[in-house]
Amino acid sequence: MTEIVNTFLEMRPNLERIISHRMHCRHTAQDLTQELYFRVLRIANELPSQSDARRYLIRMAINAANDHVRVENRRVELLMGNIGLFENYGSCPQDSALTDEQIKLVSNAMLELPKKCRDVLYLSRVEGLTHAEIAERLGVSRSMVEKYAVRAIIHCRHCLQSQDAATETKQ
Repeated sequence: MTEIVNTFLEMRPNLERIISHRMHCRHTAQDLTQELYFRVLRIANELPSQSDARRYLIRMAINAANDHVRVENRRVELLMGNIGLFENYGSCPQDSALTDEQIKLVSNAMLELPKKCRDVLYLSRVEGLTHAEIAERLGVSRSMVEKYAVRAIIHCRHCLQSQDAATETKQ
């Protein structure tokens, strides 16, 4: 265990540079490098040689940076998607009534879907999980999660479009 810790301490500046290069933020790179140290402590007895440890540490640094970027990008996507929810906040009563009606339509459309489709849509859109994370949580394949998500979105969109068409016909 001491050998891996010494290898980590020796490589720490290089690991930090690798992460910083990918992140473009020295402070985040320092935080992620510190997190790597704790991960290294957990797997210290599993690495057979110092050269294996070096390669593994570099791979861990790259993966940590990539994971952090992916999570941050997903967070930004979710926040940008939620901006639309508040764009018309405080608008006229007719728009508010229309929005309430659309929410009811989507709610009813969701109830028409199988449970797994509803769960996938909730986990991806509300909790912000990736398809791989949802697949693991629900015990299905990633491609099945993608199929459930597409099915749910198409169904909800169809229900909203049907209502829009009915509204236009009345006018």
